[in-house]
Amino acid sequence: MRKIRKIFGLVVAVLVLGLFPAQAQRVYLNATGTGAGLGFSFAGQTSFSMGLALGAGARELAGPFGLEGSFGLGVQQGTATFNLGFQGIFHFGRYGTGISPLAGLGFDVFFGGNQTTFALRGLAGAEYFLNRQSSLVFTSEPSLSFAGQTVFGVVMRAGLRIYP
Repeated sequence: MRKIRKIFGLVVAVLVLGLFPAQAQRVYLNATGTGAGLGFSFAGQTSFSMGLALGAGARELAGPFGLEGSFGLGVQQGTATFNLGFQGIFHFGRYGTGISPLAGLGFDVFFGGNQTTFALRGLAGAEYFLNRQSSLVFTSEPSLSFAGQTVFGVVMRAGLRIYP
C-alpha cells in the first residue's frame, strides 16, 4: 500500500510540475488556509466541519479555462477525514490585475469515518492580486455528497495563491 502511495505521489508531481507548465501560461500553488462548512442532510441532522486544503493548478489552459487538484484534511462530527479533489475553473478577469471573478465545477472523494464519500461541487469566488506572483482567493463552494444519504453543504474558503 505504501508503494502505491509513493507511485501515486510521484505521478501527481510529474503531472503538475512537468505537463502543466508546457501547456499553461500560469501554474500556481494554493494554500487555502481554512475552510468552514455547514452540511444539511436530507435525512438527518445538520453538521459543521472545518478543514485545510492545499492544491496546485494551471490557469489559462484553454483561454480562461484552468484545472486544479487539491488535497485536504478536515474534521467533521468528531472524525478526521482527508480528501482528494479535482476541478475545472473559469477565470473571468485578467491575470495579475485587480479582482478576477472565478467559477467552476469539480468533484471530491473523502476518506475517513469508516466510509468513502463522493461529492459534486460548484465554485464561485474572486481572486484579488497582491502582485503578479501572489493573490488572495475567496470562494464559496456548494456541494452535494453521496454516502448512504445525500447531503447538501456549503464551504466558505479563504487562502493564498502563489504563482512561481
